[in-house]
This record gives sequence, C-alpha cells and structure tokens, in this order.
Amino acid sequence: MRRINLAGVQLDIDSPTGALPQYAGFLREFRKGLSPGLEISITALLDWFRDGTAIADVIRQVDEFVPQFYDVGDYENYGGGSAIATKIDSTRWGPVFNRFGKRFRLGISTFGRSHLVPREEQSRSRGARLVFLGDLTPLDIATNAAFQLQTTRSPADELVLSYRATRKTQIDYNSFEPGDTVQFILSTPETIRAAMESAKRIGGHLAGVVFFRWPGLGETLTMQPDDVLIAAGLTTKPRRKPSSILAIDGGCATVKCMDLYLENAIPWTAQPVRYRIRASTELEYFLPDEKMPVRMTGPSELSVSLPPYGGRASMYVGRAVTANSAGYTVEVVQ
Repeated sequence: MRRINLAGVQLDIDSPTGALPQYAGFLREFRKGLSPGLEISITALLDWFRDGTAIADVIRQVDEFVPQFYDVGDYENYGGGSAIATKIDSTRWGPVFNRFGKRFRLGISTFGRSHLVPREEQSRSRGARLVFLGDLTPLDIATNAAFQLQTTRSPADELVLSYRATRKTQIDYNSFEPGDTVQFILSTPETIRAAMESAKRIGGHLAGVVFFRWPGLGETLTMQPDDVLIAAGLTTKPRRKPSSILAIDGGCATVKCMDLYLENAIPWTAQPVRYRIRASTELEYFLPDEKMPVRMTGPSELSVSLPPYGGRASMYVGRAVTANSAGYTVEVVQ
C-alpha cells in the first residue's frame, strides 16, 4: 500500500465576505485540532480582498491562501454568463496578495460549462436567470442543422461557443425555440497559457498555481490533465496522446459484438475532422450511436465526421458486429 506523507489540509469554504471575522475564528479553532506541523491552506474569493474586509484576520490563521480567478460574480456581473475565468491582472493583484507576506498560489480554471442564454425579452425581466445544461455537449448541438454557430473569446481567453436556434427543435428532453442560444464556455490551451504568463509576473510570495479541476468520469467540458500541463509548460511531453479505438466486448451469444469508443479525438479545433475506422475483418452490420455522425463506407470501414469543436476525450461510436473476433484501428483523414 502506498504511503502518503500528509503535509496539511486545504479548506474550500466560500464564506460570505461579511462573515470573514467568524471564518477567522473558525480557522483558529480548527488549527487546535490538527496534529503539530500540519499546515492549513484555504481557497479565497477575490471579493474578500476589497477594502474594509477582515481578510487580514483570516490570512493570519493560515499558512497559505489560494485566490480563485474564476466564478467571481453572478449572472449580471460576468457578462450574462459568458465567462467562467477572470483575467489575471498582475499589476492590480500582485501588490494586494503580497502585502500579507505569506505564501499564496493562484486558482486557475480548467473546466467548462453549458447554459441556455435568455432571449432578449427574457433578459430584460428582473427574474431572468441562467439555465444550466450539464447534459449537453457541443457535438449534440453542432450536428443539429437548426443551430448556427458564433465563436468568441472571453477576456480570460476562454473559448465561447454560441449556438443560436433558427427554428423550433428538440434535443432529448430539451426544447428550443427560434432565438434560443445554447452557450458553451470552455478552457483551452490558450486560456491556460495566458493565465500562466500573467501569474509569472506577480512574483513575491507567489508559490505556484492550482488548476481546478480534475475531470470526472464521462465529463466532457473539462480539460484533460495532460493537456493542461502541456499548455502550462509544466511537462516536456511533446504532444497529446494519438487517437485510438477502445473496443469493449458487448457480450453477444452467437456473434462477436464490440462497443467502439473513439479515444483522444482532437479537441476544440475550429476545423471539421474526419476519422477512418478500419476493422480487421468484414462487419456483419454496425449500430451507430444516434448522436454520432458515423456511417459505413465499406465492408470493414467506418467514417466519423466530427464538426468543429466536436472532439473530446472519449466518444461512443456504436456497436460493431462481426462473425469472428476483429481488431480496430483509426486514422485521421486529411
């Protein structure tokens, strides 16, 4: 069993700014329960650092603090929901953080989000709120001809994909009217590089950065750790993993059926990408996933045509059925 040497704990508590005196008291009591030598690190909202708060009392109780440069405001305050990350202004924030004389790291966003943008008449309503669509991916929308795509960048260089419905349409249990816009906000290598360049200029007591967050199983809108490290310049790995096919036995009785997954499809490229999947023997038939743009182009060949920004880490293609066992390969078609 691997032994882990515990150096300390980090608390992720988004205390209201007005309650910082109570938070400082909590941290003081919390330390009393820790073993000697263990450190305390806390995440910190940027609002805590405005004038007149008790942030200094809080930081006196900890060994390290991590200001979060993401999700700094509500719907009205961050551009109608069209941003997650906040641009790191080293000139502004360097003196603010360094004045405490204590170690700190910067929290950098690597995750994405999808939501329904209110139509113009709805956005003027006092009760307008963002509707989040956690189960939709860019591929779900991009393969639907009812939507038109517009791409922009947030101030922190996040990729913003805005798909506007031109007619009434349905995707799963989601109904869309003309004028509805589905928006995806995504961290990209450019987002990470811009954040890292700004962080390096802060200097002083800055000890590094913390990337938030590790992608969960099946998650599609969060950057993969390898891609984050490459973009941040923290690894010498020359390139991302090549695309491949993961074939999982479907458990059929009289034939050989395999569920095929396209792994490491090129993510967030502005150009469409076509993949050719070849089987080592002829296919009896193929059952495509209903959302995947795939078709048989030969007795032992499949073609997958991904629209712009449609690639992700793992994508279910469909079930291939053969009389005997088969191997599968994939290549990018230029």
